[in-house]
Amino acid sequence: MRDEPEGFEIFWCEWRKTKRHTDGRGKCRKEYMRQIKEGATPEDLLLAAKWHIRNTKDLAFIPLAASWLNSEAWVEEAEKERAMQASAHQRAENVVQMKPITTYKSKFLQEWEQQKREG
Repeated sequence: MRDEPEGFEIFWCEWRKTKRHTDGRGKCRKEYMRQIKEGATPEDLLLAAKWHIRNTKDLAFIPLAASWLNSEAWVEEAEKERAMQASAHQRAENVVQMKPITTYKSKFLQEWEQQKREG
């Protein structure tokens, strides 16, 4: 097996989940390396792949990985994924744990707690 460029294995594993049967790892690896040489980061390519796969309506029409990389659609898609992740993180920070409004306990629960204390 060839030496893989940094981040390619993770990228390929992500893309492989939905790849077409004609999609080739070799062509993808070459295009991935070309994009890296031209200034892309492995993180950008992975984020964009996640965005693209999640937002493709019909996976029967997903492009070949090398074609997708060559189109440089990943530039905008990486930014969209970053923004989506930041938004999700912000929403998670805004979650407040709710406290019960009442202290009511059913008869079963009262008996169960009593048994637990005694036993």
